[in-house]
Amino acid sequence: MKLTSPPLDTLEPMLNESIYHYLAEFHKGRTDFSELGSIFFRLIQSMTDPPLEFIWFYSAITFPTLTHSQQILLPVKDLFHSLVSFRDPNGSGHSKPVSLVAPVLYRLVKLKCEVNGLNTEVIGLVDEIIGYVIMCCNDGLVEQEVRVCESAVSWVGLVPIWIADEVKRSEGRVDGFKLFFPLSSDEIRRGVNGGDCGMSYLAAVVMVETFLFRLCLMFESGASRMDLCKDVKSCAGQIIQGFKKSSSFLVMLFKLLLEPSLPVGELLAKPDELILRRVLYEVVLDFGPLLGCDKEIVILWLFVTNSALQFARENGDPAGVGYYLNAFSTSQLPHLIISWVTGVTVMKPTVPDISSPEDIIGWLLLLEQQGLKVCDHNISELHEKALKCKDDEVKDGQTMVEDVKVKEGQTINGRRKRESTGFWEVQKHMKVVKGCHENLGDDGNSVADQEMVDMVH
Repeated sequence: MKLTSPPLDTLEPMLNESIYHYLAEFHKGRTDFSELGSIFFRLIQSMTDPPLEFIWFYSAITFPTLTHSQQILLPVKDLFHSLVSFRDPNGSGHSKPVSLVAPVLYRLVKLKCEVNGLNTEVIGLVDEIIGYVIMCCNDGLVEQEVRVCESAVSWVGLVPIWIADEVKRSEGRVDGFKLFFPLSSDEIRRGVNGGDCGMSYLAAVVMVETFLFRLCLMFESGASRMDLCKDVKSCAGQIIQGFKKSSSFLVMLFKLLLEPSLPVGELLAKPDELILRRVLYEVVLDFGPLLGCDKEIVILWLFVTNSALQFARENGDPAGVGYYLNAFSTSQLPHLIISWVTGVTVMKPTVPDISSPEDIIGWLLLLEQQGLKVCDHNISELHEKALKCKDDEVKDGQTMVEDVKVKEGQTINGRRKRESTGFWEVQKHMKVVKGCHENLGDDGNSVADQEMVDMVH
């Protein structure tokens, strides 16, 4: 039976004071906070639906420090099962229950980067997390920001508690958000640090990081490159199918694919990151017909398609260009975009050629300059981002030769750095990527090189 707890607004000062007290005492060297843990345990037990911030604080101060032993993964498993036990089965929406497990992802990625030989065990736990997230998405069909009965203390303020040990070891010379969200891009972390980051945003971060982490783990399977491409594509498709009810997840994933590189450098060497990007482009384009009528997502899909074509062209991949153009031309989404535009304006703009995404993007840019707003996205900003992404990719290729001298296992700022690869080594691996594509059902889609250049320019 739940005890009666004081009103939440009277407890928030207590939580703030406890966060400050814990951090101050921890950095002085104190390790036993059992008394504080007991207080918050009783407090949470008295709440019908305890806020995430209170759950995180209690879990963080009672979570045991990781030790390098045979049972090294056991504390992380216990943390996962403890956090999900706080899920309210009668709650509305999936944002809060999914957000709860963010610290588990942080600990898992950290563990994987620091300890060898845990792949099978880590995969098992990540699959548990994926199953839990899919269950939450299916149970909480309504996507919403849950503000009622939620603490005014931002969950962002709890991040220092989780990373306190690493901050102490590095004497504060760390990027806290980069530590806690290791598989997020700089743009995603800026969204967290913006000060108004809601629970649905945090849930999307958890889903994207879980998604990327699971796919990265597959690169240690020892399978041939051809089989690896097929397996990664199948796994990615299944996870997106389970997560796609979250529009925030799809938006974040699509925006991630507009970045010059995926945030997986802690786990994958550059050639493997290129293969992963290549496969994700295929999966996202294949999902085009299933995206429905969400304008924000469909417009992002258009830009991702254009990025995929640019990626394939710059890496000398004619099969990829053919695959992406075929996925674009057989989708109804370009026609849907044109229908949206012509339906909201009396200008009756000339309908563009829809043989490539660049045609429609150029059309939308022109209409935006004329004052027509099709969706919440700023088309000009997305276009500028794509141009910057292209410039960054060129710079990345020019600096790869310098990186080749960095040896595998070298540490930078206390964390393992991936094995860097020279430019020509990357080109060799891109041949493997193209081979993967040619064996994934690209029948009749090859296009002459000059014709491809004409299509994407």
